[in-house]
Amino acid sequence: MQRIDTFAQDGTVWNNSGSALIEKDKNDKVFGFSFYGKRDDIDKEYIYDAGNGFEISKTDKTYEVEPGHFGFIGSPGGQMVHPNIFRLDSIYKDVSVSETENSYLLSFEFENDTVYNVSDRTKIYELNKTNFFPVQIKQTSSQLGNKSVSIAKFSDVKINENVTNSIKDLKQDFQDYSIIQPEKREPNKLLLKKLPTLELPDLFDKNKIVKINSNKLTLIDFWEVWCGPCITSFSKVENLKNKFASELNVFGIVSEDHENAIKFVKKKGTTFQNLIGNNDLEKQFSVYSWPRYFLVDKNGIVQKEYFGFSDEIEKDIKEYTSK
Repeated sequence: MQRIDTFAQDGTVWNNSGSALIEKDKNDKVFGFSFYGKRDDIDKEYIYDAGNGFEISKTDKTYEVEPGHFGFIGSPGGQMVHPNIFRLDSIYKDVSVSETENSYLLSFEFENDTVYNVSDRTKIYELNKTNFFPVQIKQTSSQLGNKSVSIAKFSDVKINENVTNSIKDLKQDFQDYSIIQPEKREPNKLLLKKLPTLELPDLFDKNKIVKINSNKLTLIDFWEVWCGPCITSFSKVENLKNKFASELNVFGIVSEDHENAIKFVKKKGTTFQNLIGNNDLEKQFSVYSWPRYFLVDKNGIVQKEYFGFSDEIEKDIKEYTSK
């Protein structure tokens, strides 16, 4: 991918190149796809997947996670991804079609944006006649008499079965990296409140719906296969389950890569129950880093939240079981 942006305000030109991997995801509510992006001049890699954005440093072997939002496509890696790869514009003033020997040209005209005073808005897609993948996308507009131009050029394109990597594979690559936790954390809105009703599919049988009830002290573990700290602490959670067997319920919740999650649980011989979560559930619990643990008392009140495993969890379990 080569992206050349000329900005209206001062005529500044950005000319950046890099590479991207994009996977269509009809269930994604932000972009409709997952992506990996790497700009050649930036020593970091970026992944958007399952509603979360990842900034990865292979040099430091660290990564950060943030809630996914449309602005993430403006990150250095996101700049190597074009939002129109899978979907053309559907709202426009006019469109015309022409062709060259090897390409189709779709020329769109759009209404003026009166809110931001943007006029003369156009977009031209040059599509490969063989696979209909974009060769180039050119956008132009004017603001207060100044012209903006954005050109995206695509080369060495691989599609469908010719793609040998995956977002899942790339997330596995940083499984052993350290996660950088946010410096400031807002108190979780669920703390000291009644645990929401949770009825989730069992990891090993999606047709079996399990209700997390609070008839006794309960530890909930949000984890993912790609998360190194989650994997490291998995046996510690199992030990807690066994140590406080008569006094503590333990539930794991995993939202991604269920196939490998099942293999991992089997390999570990884990006996606490694991359930299938989703992005909406993670948002409800404000889970944007992993592993994340919640301790719920026997009255169903969420008492504690833990960012990563620590001895504090067992200490609190002992305190609440003694009450």
